[in-house]
Amino acid sequence: MNETIITALIMALSSIVCQVLINRNNRAKQKAEDAEKERDRAVKEAIKETKLDDRLTGIEAQLREHNQYAEKFQTVADKFTEVAKDIASINTSIDFLKDK
Repeated sequence: MNETIITALIMALSSIVCQVLINRNNRAKQKAEDAEKERDRAVKEAIKETKLDDRLTGIEAQLREHNQYAEKFQTVADKFTEVAKDIASINTSIDFLKDK
């Protein structure tokens, strides 16, 4: 064969080998980047869940506090009912004494 043809074949083969190696390297880099993105996403998701859990815990504490106020309010409402009955009976007694 002619030296020019052999040189061209060697150059073509070298070019193909280089492209295969570059492609393999790029795929490895892409896989590493994808894995890093997935780790970052997982970390962000974990942080988001932690913040959500903290927020939910705070809301639960506020709800417990609110429920305690609701229970206290019911007690106060019962006392007001008793006071209203006492005032009504006092008014009845005053009306009775006025009539005499």
